Amino acid sequence: MRALCSILFIVFTFCYLYYYQADILAVAQHALSGGQTHYQPFVGALLITLVLWLIHIGVFSVTRLSRFSYAQTYFPSLLLLAVLTDISNTICHQFSFGAWLWLLPLLLVAYVFLVKFLQQLQVLEADSNDSGLFSRMAWFNVLCLSVMFLLVALVGNHDEVFHYRARIEQELLENHDAEALTVGAHAQATDSSLTMLRAYALARDNKLGDRLFCYPVVGGSRALLPDGASVETLLLPESRIYNFVGRQLKQRVSIWKYFSFMHRFYMNKAPMADYELCACLMDRKLDDFVKLLPASYRLDKPLPKHYREALTLYMHLRKNPVVLYHDNVSEADFEDFQTATKTFPTLSQRKAGLRSSYGNTYWYYYFFCR
Repeated sequence: MRALCSILFIVFTFCYLYYYQADILAVAQHALSGGQTHYQPFVGALLITLVLWLIHIGVFSVTRLSRFSYAQTYFPSLLLLAVLTDISNTICHQFSFGAWLWLLPLLLVAYVFLVKFLQQLQVLEADSNDSGLFSRMAWFNVLCLSVMFLLVALVGNHDEVFHYRARIEQELLENHDAEALTVGAHAQATDSSLTMLRAYALARDNKLGDRLFCYPVVGGSRALLPDGASVETLLLPESRIYNFVGRQLKQRVSIWKYFSFMHRFYMNKAPMADYELCACLMDRKLDDFVKLLPASYRLDKPLPKHYREALTLYMHLRKNPVVLYHDNVSEADFEDFQTATKTFPTLSQRKAGLRSSYGNTYWYYYFFCR
């Protein structure tokens, strides 16, 4: 029974730390060390699991809880695991123990009283012959452990977007652009910071104009570059993103002023062209998009997917377009999009009904992601 409980505890703790909370712990260590140290997921999970298991051994040697009470010797270890993984999304700005500052001592005091009570109950269990791997005693302890595992999982940070951001930044730091783009690729949950990270990964892979709107996009053009407030990084230095597009400025400015400044002093780099074009699309500035596009792309050559969609939409919305563009495939797809739109009576129904077929198009973003 003790071996079974030990195996379950070690497997759960290691897997929980290595497969689920590794990126969050990396963010926490980065924030608390001021970026001076780096968290290694496998080594970190192994060491934390070992330390927590040794704490259990120490608790068992002191309390001598056994038989039906044996699982309770894991409570302090699992309580510390819960505290360790209950990491706030704002840890990069301010560290706080939160409710644990008073809850942890309170739970430990309550645990002492529980141990005293269970030690007295063990006298009544002394004559019980219930033993073995499939005994009531074994499965009662497994049940108690399972409940504690569940509580640890509920307490830990399970913010979907925060996990995506941490994972993507880890991949980008290791120059794994393709892997970064697969993180949360089919999820609708997002924020401005996640939009920025995906735009950066796409630009590094020269696919910004082809795939930006294949992901949920929020925040408008300001979500393309860090602003230190609603658009920020957790692990990745902001300078890496700015220096990829142009140069990092000491003073925070709006994204359009940033683009203007870079052009004025010839600091812009090749990726800035796609950043500017996508900024126009994100703000639905089709006229500005059309003016900028010929400076970077020839209209008689194949264009990135979202640029073709934007030009097709522009031709339908403007009576006197300043450029003429026609693409048979985009025209046919846009007509199908318009036809499908008319089959739903309300805006909410259109948004839900068209997401699966047209959620990866600029048209869907333009009309339904305001």
